[in-house]
This record gives sequence, structure tokens and C-alpha cells, in this order.
Amino acid sequence: MEKLIKLLGFTVILSSLGIISSCSKEDVDEGTPSLEISTETLSVAKEGGNSTFVVTTNRDWTTSVTYSTGADWVALTPSTGKKGETTVTVTCLPNTGNDRTATIKVATSTIYEYVQVQQAAGITKTYVTCTQLRSMGEGTVASNVYMKASMISDQVGGNSTSLKNIVVSDGGAGFTVRLTDNASTYAVGAELEFNLKDATLSRYNGLLQLNIDNSKVTATGQTVAINPSVITAAQLLSGNYESMYVSVTNVQVVEADLTKNIASADAHTTINMESSTGENFSMFSAKYSEFVGVAVPQGSGSLKGIASVNSGTIQVTPRNRTDFAGLTGTRFPSSAKLTYGTASLAGALNKDAATTATITLPYTNAKVNDSYSLSIAVSGAGAAGLTTPVTATGTFAAAAGNIVFTLSGTPTAIGAVVFTITGTGITTPIVVNGTVVDAANAQTLASWTFTAVPTMPMASTSASTDASTDASLDMNGFTTAPTFGYTSSSATIYANNWGPNQSWLFSMTPKAAIAAGKVVSISYYGYGSNTSPKDFVAEFSSDNTTWHQMGDAIVYTSSMPTSPFIRTYTLAAATTGKVYFRIKCTSTTSIGGGTVGSGGNSRLANVIITVQ
Repeated sequence: MEKLIKLLGFTVILSSLGIISSCSKEDVDEGTPSLEISTETLSVAKEGGNSTFVVTTNRDWTTSVTYSTGADWVALTPSTGKKGETTVTVTCLPNTGNDRTATIKVATSTIYEYVQVQQAAGITKTYVTCTQLRSMGEGTVASNVYMKASMISDQVGGNSTSLKNIVVSDGGAGFTVRLTDNASTYAVGAELEFNLKDATLSRYNGLLQLNIDNSKVTATGQTVAINPSVITAAQLLSGNYESMYVSVTNVQVVEADLTKNIASADAHTTINMESSTGENFSMFSAKYSEFVGVAVPQGSGSLKGIASVNSGTIQVTPRNRTDFAGLTGTRFPSSAKLTYGTASLAGALNKDAATTATITLPYTNAKVNDSYSLSIAVSGAGAAGLTTPVTATGTFAAAAGNIVFTLSGTPTAIGAVVFTITGTGITTPIVVNGTVVDAANAQTLASWTFTAVPTMPMASTSASTDASTDASLDMNGFTTAPTFGYTSSSATIYANNWGPNQSWLFSMTPKAAIAAGKVVSISYYGYGSNTSPKDFVAEFSSDNTTWHQMGDAIVYTSSMPTSPFIRTYTLAAATTGKVYFRIKCTSTTSIGGGTVGSGGNSRLANVIITVQ
């Protein structure tokens, strides 16, 4: 309008000066040229779409588009017109780059106007596959990347230890996902998109998990079915199918477990499986599964489920009843082969003192009366003075049992010592780690002996000689509070309701800083009832958050060991504040070989924590 007023004024001036002497036929017929545009700017979303503006003129008109960024992302309908009022539709393509603008010029033969089109920046998503994400290892995802994968866990089947867990796969690999809150309801096959920025990858009992906030997981609305990968038991044991939907061929429940149920309402259940070629693995079912109380299948065939790992044990978790419905074929003869368990070191390795420490190596599936010959090589800074090699020969008196090596010699130097076991039936050497310490220079941080049923937390019973203050024994990680007891004949206390990551927890504040390179040690006696946990580790922490395993895993039996379990850790950095030690349960396997029961009692005696 401003341009129109200026043009009229200029016409008046020219007329008054006598410069304009005649008019074109068009000007005579249509009057003074006029052009109005309904808006000067149009804002368009990054997704693109249509907007409109209105051209009002008394002349024929045309348009042209000038781009500040890119080209040909604006289309006009119509792009030309006659006099009158015309609505122009502006169609914009989606924007995958930065903010951009274009200028539309609407012109008659003598006058013109502009409309500026402004489009918001788009987001270009970079996607990674499950395989690529797994290759990143543990840590935080720093880059702005996304992943699409489909649900392979079955929330209706309920075979999961937590409502916060789901399992997804893109067919090439899979992931167990740990959410911050209970998962939304997703059907099997529902495709999910994960915004991975700031998500973390960590291992839980050996299983690589994606830890992510629920708000960063969205359903795409698509269904992408993931069929099971058909594999052998040997391929399953390779660990290459972790968190994938698999179908393991030619397998059956071992004979000893044929009288059991697949799942129990009292505790998570592990059923031992075997293949026709001799491999062994576990079928795991949570106490929340919909097939609680269903008897194990009696035949052979293919077992479907999600491949997993728990503290070194390879597992298949069936999603629903159809996953084990195929185990109906004729059973094949058992071909179980000699298998060794986790070797454990018990007893003291003290500098300048003759050792009577032992290494216990459990075994199963041995052929009675077959002979064996095993040898232990000793190496490391603390090996000097120890007798090497240590040998054990004989015949298997039973299909399952323990081979005990009695160490001998007098260590002459402190430091780490490595015991490497080789021999009959061992394809990969079995390694046991220990530490030779200087007991004469050790300071006792705290110790506990037991004379009655404890009240938790329980202070150190040797406070007058402790090199620390506020030493305390407590329990950690229990969802159901344990019941405590005491047995005077063995001077042990005991507790029930055990499960993975639950522990005896010891804390104290050293009276003096502990320098880097110092060795902290925990010595204790532990065992339990047949339904109590078999697998433990000792761990150290300087902040009660980051934990370091102290030596090898610890395997309990149903009787008091002849010598204490001793585990050590060399400090990588100095610590000046409170320190923590714990004896942590790591699996659901009981001492009797089944699943840990809520009433299983795990015992503790004569705890001594030192530093040197």
C-alpha cells in the first residue's frame, strides 16, 4: 500500500508538470495499478507442508522465487494469475539441514511485492545397529545417535526378573535394556526407536545392558518380526548370541532335572540342559513367569528363548510356553563330559611362614574309576619359596566331587601369585589368583567374632586394637529382611533370604590414610545349608559405589572349611576416608545344585580385615 501511495503521488507530480500527456489503454480501462499481499512472511515447520497467502490486484501477475539456502524446495500453486483475488498455496519440502529462507516476488508489469518464507532447521538422525552399539563396550554414549530394534521379550509371558527390563533385537544382534521405570506395554515385534545420547552400557553379572530413560524410547508404530536364529548348543556357548532370540537344536533337560518344574513361585529357577553332542547350558525362568508350576518337558528337540549369561553361566530364557513346546522328541543318551567348576584358594599365604593353604577344584560328570592327573604351575612376584609344581593324581571316586591341592613351601616375598591348573579334561588352563602378604606388618582394621545372634549393624568386636573407627557389619541389597541366627558349636551367625547382589557389608574409617600400593585383605569362614547360595565374591570400595573384586570367586560348601577364605586387593590409589568391604552373592545357584531358597541359611565366622 505504501508503494501504491508513492506511485500515485509521483503520478500527480508528473501530471502537474505536464510531463504525462497520455495513458495506455490498460491504465485507462483498469485504473491506477494496485497490488496487495495478505502477509509478508510465512513460517513453515521443518517437516514441510502447505501454507497460503492471498494476492489482490487489478493487473495480471507472475511470481519468482529466490533462495538463501538450497534450491527448488518451494513450489507455488498457481504461480501466475489474472486480476482479482487469488489464493496462492506455498508447498515446502521437509528440511534436513539448518534454518533456511526463500523470497517469493509477486509482480505486475509495473509494481511488485515480496513474501519471505522461513523454515525451521531439520534434524538428521544417525542410526547405529545393535552390533555397532555392542562394539562400543561399557561406558556412556556421548554421540547423538539413534537405534531401531524390535521387542523380542514377551511381557505377557512375564519371564523376566524385573518390569524395568525388556529385550530387543534388529536381527543382527540384541540388547537387554534396563529402563529407569517400569516399561510401557509393547507387543512382541513392536519396533522401538532409542535416543542413545547419554545412555550407558554396563555389564550386570556379565550381561551387557543398555541403561536408558523411558522418555528416550518410543514406538515407531511399525511391527518388525524377529525370527529366532537357529543354532547349536556349541554356538550358544560361544557367547555370540547374547540377548538374541535363538532356537537351540537337539537338546533336552538333563535326567536329574526331569522331576522339576520349569518355574517356581518361590524363587527363580534354573534347569540344566544338555545337547546330543555333549554341551551343557541352563534354561532360566523367573518366578513371575506365566508358566509357574509347569513340569519340564520330557523329550528332546529345539528350545527357543533369549540367550543370556549370568556370572559366566550361559542361559536360554523361554519367552512363553510355545518356546519349549518343541521338546517332545525321543530322548537321546546323555553324553555329559567331565566339567570343572570354579577353583578356590583357601588359607593364608604369609611371607616367611610355612603355608598350608589349599586350592579346591570342583568337578562334575566324571566317569567313576577313570584316572586323572593334574598339575599347578606357580608364578608371579609372590611365587618365590612356594613348592612348584603342585600335583594331584588318582581316580574319580564319584561322578561329582572336589580335587584338593595342598600347597607347601614358605613364601619369601610379598606380592601377587598365580596358580595355573592344567591336566585331565582341561582344555583352557584354570587360573587362581592369590597374594602373599606380610602378616608381621599387617594392621587389623576391624574384626568380628560371634557369640550370639547379632543385632545389625554390629560393631567390630576388637575395637580396642582396630586401626580404624566406627567399624560396622550390616546387610545390603536385601528386598526381604533376613532372619538372623547363631550356632555356638561353630561360632557362626547365619542369615536367609539370599539372592544375587545381596551381601554382608563391612565399613570403617582408617585412623591413617592408606597409600596407593598397600594391600587390603579380608579373611573369614563361610558355608551354608543346601538351599543357600553357592557363589560369592569379596569386594572392596572406597566410596560404596565403585567396587573392585578381591581375588577369585568363592565357592561355598555345606560344611565349615578347614581354613579361612582370604582375599586381597592392592590399592591403585590412596584412600583417606571411609572404606567398605563386602561378601556378595553372585548367582541363584544353591550349594545343593538347585535354586537358592528363601529359607537357605548362609553362615559367617571369624572375620578379620587388615591392611599392610
